Amino acid sequence: MESDGRFIAARLGPGEDLVAGLRGLFARSGAEAMAVVSCVGSLRAVRLRHAGAEAATAHAGPLEIVSLVGTVDGRRQHLHMAVSDREGRVAGGHLMAEGAEVFTTAEIVVVALDGLRFDRAPCPASGYDELVVRRRG
Repeated sequence: MESDGRFIAARLGPGEDLVAGLRGLFARSGAEAMAVVSCVGSLRAVRLRHAGAEAATAHAGPLEIVSLVGTVDGRRQHLHMAVSDREGRVAGGHLMAEGAEVFTTAEIVVVALDGLRFDRAPCPASGYDELVVRRRG
């Protein structure tokens, strides 16, 4: 589904929570659908659920944010992240809602998709609540 979008840029500082910062951007945007375009910076720690794992794995920092992508709606977010440690080892997976504390900075660009609304609904194939894209109305 197509939609016009508004780009929003923000910077989070040391000690701020990355997911809470994204939720705040979403709330202030007035949108009902948002996607993460870019995020660079560093974290003190992060909790990622790796592919096929039941539980999250804690990663201690400092960690460089290599990638952050995903969607945000009125109830939740679905974010995937890759981080690297001081030796350059990379870990990636589903970013958990808590535990991603900014170390020095997080420079974020998102797009608010004003013509759309993101919802989640149970998916029999995956067993998870999956994205449903609707026209905003």
